[in-house]
Amino acid sequence: MKRTAFTTVMSILLILVCLFGLVAAGFGVKDGLAIKKYKEEDAKAADVVGQLEDAIALLKENEDAYNDGVGAYAKGLKDYNAGKNELDAGYKTYNAGKSEYEKGLEAYKQGKKTLAEGYAQYEQGKKDLEAGKKQVAEGQAQIDANTDAYNEGKAKLAKIEPLMPFVDTYVKFRDGTIAKLPGFDSAQAWFVEKVRPVAEKAGLEIPEDVTDFPAYIQQMVADGKAQLKQYEDGLAALEAGKKQVAEGEAKLKEAEAQLAAGEKELAAGEAKLKAAEKELAAGKNKLAAGEKELAAGAAKLADGKASLEEFENGMALVDEYTMTCYKNEPIYRHNGEMAVPGPEQRLGEDFSWYKLDDNGQVKTLRNGDPYLDLDQCLVVCKSFRESVADHVADVTHELYMRLGLYIALAVASLLGLIAGILGLCGKGGAATLGVITAVLAVACNIFGACTRYYGYTYPLKDGTYSGTLQFIALIAFAVIAVVFAVAACSAKKKAKQEAVVAE
Repeated sequence: MKRTAFTTVMSILLILVCLFGLVAAGFGVKDGLAIKKYKEEDAKAADVVGQLEDAIALLKENEDAYNDGVGAYAKGLKDYNAGKNELDAGYKTYNAGKSEYEKGLEAYKQGKKTLAEGYAQYEQGKKDLEAGKKQVAEGQAQIDANTDAYNEGKAKLAKIEPLMPFVDTYVKFRDGTIAKLPGFDSAQAWFVEKVRPVAEKAGLEIPEDVTDFPAYIQQMVADGKAQLKQYEDGLAALEAGKKQVAEGEAKLKEAEAQLAAGEKELAAGEAKLKAAEKELAAGKNKLAAGEKELAAGAAKLADGKASLEEFENGMALVDEYTMTCYKNEPIYRHNGEMAVPGPEQRLGEDFSWYKLDDNGQVKTLRNGDPYLDLDQCLVVCKSFRESVADHVADVTHELYMRLGLYIALAVASLLGLIAGILGLCGKGGAATLGVITAVLAVACNIFGACTRYYGYTYPLKDGTYSGTLQFIALIAFAVIAVVFAVAACSAKKKAKQEAVVAE
């Protein structure tokens, strides 16, 4: 091949684009392997759908038990509430009975105290009555002893009564309020001469030494009246004492009747308290048994509720992960074409895994969450698996095409590099190797165009697009390789012509 300036330039350009192609191919292989790695990791992560299917299978096994448990729990809760209400009513009755018992006990204690006080008053009344009887007896004895003195004093006053006019005359004569009595110089002389004999005749002896007749008579009258009054007062006191004794005896008799009634009432109250105490003890035992039974019911309800909640929590998790699978994003190409549809696109937007009742409404669990149609959840799992499988197949196909293209680019670049070097040195094999390189470069572009090398679907894990560098390298490589092949063939042909002419 005859070396010219043009072939030299094209050789240099071919060497450069081949180097560029080798670098681009290297980065392309690296990116492809990186994409393959994280897509394989994603595919492994998607295997959790197996755990979802296991959870669905477990729920299906326990579904009948749950539905039976819901009815049993509802009945148990109703029975528990009824038992609690009954126990509350029992406590109310017990507390009311206890309050009545305490009031009765207080009343019994008060009655016992009152009865004791009554007995004390009764004994004091007996003592007072005995003292009164004794006092009446003593008063009667005193009356009996003073009856003669009373009669004597009464007789003595009767004897004094006729002398009272003489007392008035004596006083008037003594005081000078009347004229002197004929034959007498003084009132005392008149008393001795006229009054004393009259007194003696009436049976009243007046001592010789009495010089003040009015004072003596008045003292005798006062003493007599005092003696009579003392006797009469004693007699009145005796009658009052007798009356008081009679009243005391009546009161004692009445008190005896009241005490007997109080004893009877207290005995009845005591019997009633014992019966109430026995009834309270029985009620307390019954309440304790009710508390124990209620506690056992509460524990059983708690166990039942825990079992129901375990199923409901499982349903909630299955619902959540089923939704995650259902909403798994489809894969779109750069032109907007859907490469791999997701479960939602496969099953349709109206697809539901909730059970419906006869009215077309979503059925609910005990806690109000939607009741899942577990068979439909398995349909979502199946669709998810199909979507993942298609995704893996699409990724694998694209990556194999990309890696094959990049390897072909590397091989063609190596050949082109050799061709460029030969062309730069003016060697004869440059034209043949250049044609081969040009054919490979064009073939790589045709293959790349068929495998969408102008816009691959899958980016790197961080979202960075990969393929642009290789696309540019392939285009540039094909253009330069074709031009180099034409130039090399033309130079070769010209060299042959010049050789023929020279011969």
